Amino acid sequence: MASLITKPAQRRRRFHMLTVTRIQHLCDEAVAVSFAVPSELAAEYLFEPGQHVTLRATVDGQDVRRSYSICLSRAEALARSELRIAAARVGGGLLSNWINDNLAAGDRIEVMTPLGEFVCATQPEAVRHHVAIVAGSGITPVMSLFSTALAEEPGSRVTLIFGNRKTSSMMFRQELEDLKVQYPDRFHLINVLSQEAADVELLSGRLDRERLERILVDLVPAQNVDEWYLCGPTGLVQTARGLLVDLGVHSCHVHYEVFDVEEAAD
Repeated sequence: MASLITKPAQRRRRFHMLTVTRIQHLCDEAVAVSFAVPSELAAEYLFEPGQHVTLRATVDGQDVRRSYSICLSRAEALARSELRIAAARVGGGLLSNWINDNLAAGDRIEVMTPLGEFVCATQPEAVRHHVAIVAGSGITPVMSLFSTALAEEPGSRVTLIFGNRKTSSMMFRQELEDLKVQYPDRFHLINVLSQEAADVELLSGRLDRERLERILVDLVPAQNVDEWYLCGPTGLVQTARGLLVDLGVHSCHVHYEVFDVEEAAD
């Protein structure tokens, strides 16, 4: 177990050419891409859940670099000797659309070693409640954060408030269902759909401040949460941060990252 909680060493970030092992279609407009990490580079690609890597490729004659969050638990990454990222289609997005349309298993692409501060160290003996408020592809780093927390903090539980337009646009839908089966008492998924009716009125509509406040009051009381994770477009992140301040949550327990160009709930 010690290797699962080893922090990556601080070193100069650099690109390495990695081989794509598989492409997984997550929903209509997004794929997950897995890369093989050779043993000689294993130490360089150790990561903290929530971090991202930068991909570099030549697209239409342009040298393009974009960052993508890692979406694999630490244990799975070590067991598979792989990294995995997810790329959602973006209007005018050169690299994201190229990845969705062209990248295939066996291809090689430059991948920078991991970095990023959207992290929260696991505590194996802790009994905590982790809650994420995310929209669209903001789920990507949370897949790594929450799957790792569930594996490495057996006394903790996690709740995901996930905003999307409709069910078909949900990234990682099957993997989230699998987590519910694997951790029935420790993983709670709250889907909020803006363009599709849900069984409960509260969960149908835009994930705005009013709806989010009702969810936190009725379903996820702030006083019962230890760590918060906010990820998605600027509007959602700012709204959630402001609401948490008003609910008396200390900023040191609020971790956030903005995904302005990604798919978000309308």
